[in-house]
Amino acid sequence: LGVVRHVVCAMSGGVDSSVAALLLKRRGYNVTGVFMKNWDPLDERGVCTTEKDCEDAYKVCQILDLPFNQVSYVKEYWHKVFR
Repeated sequence: LGVVRHVVCAMSGGVDSSVAALLLKRRGYNVTGVFMKNWDPLDERGVCTTEKDCEDAYKVCQILDLPFNQVSYVKEYWHKVFR
């Protein structure tokens, strides 16, 4: 039996994280894509693309046949970065 190698790849919905997930999968890793929501779009006064970014990350994981999870760090981000 070989060693099962599992990694979590932070998915932004952009090219870099998508290619990283693809390369990890090609190298034989079991990859899970995770989108970290760090900002609440309701608190945004400008343009916030969180929802579209998450949707893009999800689509990439579907194409690559990877499990996908979304985690929210909105409160932690606010308290650790802005306070």
